[in-house]
Amino acid sequence: MVKSKTQKVRFHKGDKRPGGQLESKLAYTVEMIKEGRKILWYVVEKPTENIVGKYFFEEDADKLADFQNKHNVWQNNGGIPRFLWNWTAGSFE
Repeated sequence: MVKSKTQKVRFHKGDKRPGGQLESKLAYTVEMIKEGRKILWYVVEKPTENIVGKYFFEEDADKLADFQNKHNVWQNNGGIPRFLWNWTAGSFE
């Protein structure tokens, strides 16, 4: 009979366990959105659908998306933390 080991770490009421890593890699895409008479370029974080930035010029949006895709700055956190979000995918205002 094999004896199983018991857990040595004690969890108390109210403790939070560490969050899991994202299974998929973060990807940043550039999307063109028309707001009224203006055309804006959004940098969108996938799979969280977070809008990272809004730009008037496509080159500026591409620059940010390329940097984030190359360096994966927020990968360990599972994307940009929600309290730092300026825009969400549901509200493009």
